[in-house]
Amino acid sequence: MEAAGGGTRAPEGGGVLPGLGAASAAMVAWGFSGILVALTTQPALVVALERMALGVPLIAAMLAASRRRLTWRVLWRAVPGGVLLSGDIAMFYSAVKLTSIADATIIGALQPALVLFVARPLFGERVRLTQMLWTVIAIVGVGAVVVGAGPKGSDPVLGDWLAVGSTCCWTGYWLVSKHLRTPRARAAASSESSEVLGTVEYTAGVMLVATVAIAPVTLLSGERLTGATPADWLWMGLLALVPGGAHLLINWSHRFVGVSVSSVIVSVNPVVAAGAAVVVLGQRLDAVQVVGGLVAIVAVSMIARRAAREEPALATAA
Repeated sequence: MEAAGGGTRAPEGGGVLPGLGAASAAMVAWGFSGILVALTTQPALVVALERMALGVPLIAAMLAASRRRLTWRVLWRAVPGGVLLSGDIAMFYSAVKLTSIADATIIGALQPALVLFVARPLFGERVRLTQMLWTVIAIVGVGAVVVGAGPKGSDPVLGDWLAVGSTCCWTGYWLVSKHLRTPRARAAASSESSEVLGTVEYTAGVMLVATVAIAPVTLLSGERLTGATPADWLWMGLLALVPGGAHLLINWSHRFVGVSVSSVIVSVNPVVAAGAAVVVLGQRLDAVQVVGGLVAIVAVSMIARRAAREEPALATAA
C-alpha cells in the first residue's frame, strides 16, 4: 500500500488476504441489516437506540474476555467515529421505514464513489483506472439488484434524503476509522500507541459513544421505548450481534486493506440482502436482479484479486 509520503508501506500483521476475508464477512453480515430492521414493529429511532444499547454489553464482554480495557484516551479518540456511526444508524433505520429498502440501499451503495475521491489524498492509496472502472461496474450491478423492487414507502422523499445523510455519515465513519486504525496513525498517537487503538478497544469506544449520542435524539423524538414484542427483541438482538459484530471485522481489516478496496467489497451487501430476502421474506428475484448480482460479485472479485496480488508486491518493495 502506498504511503502518504509517496513511498510504500507493508501491511501490518497477517497481510491483505485476512483483511479481505474480514471485509467480506462484514459485508455478508451487513446484508441482513435492512431485513432485520424491517421485521421489527418498533419505530426506527427506538430500534436504533435499543440495538446500540444491546451491543454495549456484548462488546464489554469481549473486552473482558480479551483482558483489554477501554481507556479515556481511546474513548476520546472514538468520539468522531461514534457520533458519525450514530447518525448513520439513526438515518438509515429511519430511511428503510419511510422509503423502499431498494432506494435506501442503492443510495448507500454509492459510498465507494465518495471514497475514491479521498483515498489518495488522505491515505496515499494508489487508485488505478481499472479499479475505478470495476468500482463503477460494481455499483451498476448493485443498482440492478435493488432498483425498482418493492413499494415506495410512506414518505419516499424524506426517506431518500435520510438515506443520503446516512451515506455521508457512513463514509465519514469509514474514513475516520481507517485513519485511526492504520499503523501510521497509531504510531503518531503516543509511545503506547500499539495498545491505544486496538480493534476491540476502539470498537467498544465507538459503540459506547454512539449509544450515548443517539439516546437524546430518540428521547426527544417522543417515541415510546416500551411495547417491544419478544420477536422485536429477537430481531434487535440479532442486529446487535450480527451486523453489530461486523464492526469488529471491518475495524480490524482497516489495518490491511485499502479503504478504496474495502468500501467496494462492503457495498455489495445489497446482493446478500436480496438473497436473504428470498429465503427470509419469500421475495422473488427477476432475471435482471440475478444478472446484476453476478456482475457486482465479479467486479468486486476482480478488485479484491488485484489488491491481493499487488499488496504483497508493495510490501516486498518496502
